[in-house]
Amino acid sequence: MKAFSVWLPGEGIASKRKKDGLPVLVQQTFRWNVLFLGGIALMWSGAWISGSLFLSTSVILTALLGKLWIVPALMLAARFALAAFSAELMEWELRLKGYREAGTVVGPDQATALLRYMDRAIGQTALPPVSDDHIPDPFATAFAGRG
Repeated sequence: MKAFSVWLPGEGIASKRKKDGLPVLVQQTFRWNVLFLGGIALMWSGAWISGSLFLSTSVILTALLGKLWIVPALMLAARFALAAFSAELMEWELRLKGYREAGTVVGPDQATALLRYMDRAIGQTALPPVSDDHIPDPFATAFAGRG
């Protein structure tokens, strides 16, 4: 199972950016393509600002400090950090574009996770109140909306 953060378009977003009103899902994982390709993979996945900043910083550092032995070690550490925190960078860019976070959903792939979120968001029935001392009956919960 994979975890995805769900991002909904905010009120101030242009209609062409809303992508049919569907939420944007960002997978919470270590991104191997970002580890191997760096900023190019980050730009390819939609994080243009972060990817171009990393790419330009790495080119400038290589040009200025190319003869030092520590530059490859710094680049490798920076790519590990970028791959580990790429989901947060993508979420930051979505926040800059006007999206708002709507929670987290879990699924085996992105399409199934989107379906689970849509089921939860649109077709959800109210659950009966639960006290803290017992677990609710799953059959009573499932058939509460049917009459």
